[in-house]
Amino acid sequence: MDAVQDGNHTSLRLWHDPQDRLRIRVENRDDCILVHVEGEIDYLTADAFREHVLSHATAEWRIILDLQDVRFCDSSGLGALVGLWKAVTARQGRLVLSRPSPVCHRILQRTGLDAHIVISPTLRHAFAKVAGRAGAQPSPLVPNARQDAS
Repeated sequence: MDAVQDGNHTSLRLWHDPQDRLRIRVENRDDCILVHVEGEIDYLTADAFREHVLSHATAEWRIILDLQDVRFCDSSGLGALVGLWKAVTARQGRLVLSRPSPVCHRILQRTGLDAHIVISPTLRHAFAKVAGRAGAQPSPLVPNARQDAS
């Protein structure tokens, strides 16, 4: 994967799984990474997805996952998202799921994970959340703490 330097951030070129079911583009921006995810997060791609994201984490452990182009997410995909969330929060970092596709948003709501993982409707909002400027993350001990949509 080649890196391209552009001002304050470095864009790392596209990574994809061997079957081309999942594509990931990582951008380093200041003290966080923005991960654009496209395709299917399922039992064939979930482990590689989680490991790839973790391999790019910065020392501050601030990660934004842009899920706008995710077409499918099964229980393995949810497990990967929970694994990322646990790894980041264990290091006092911040994880924000930005612009989840309808399929992702629905599964996050139905499982109740939207009460624990910060979800953002826009990338601008996600950058504010990851920097701590738009309110604190919900507590894992408060099961009904829904995300604001501002």
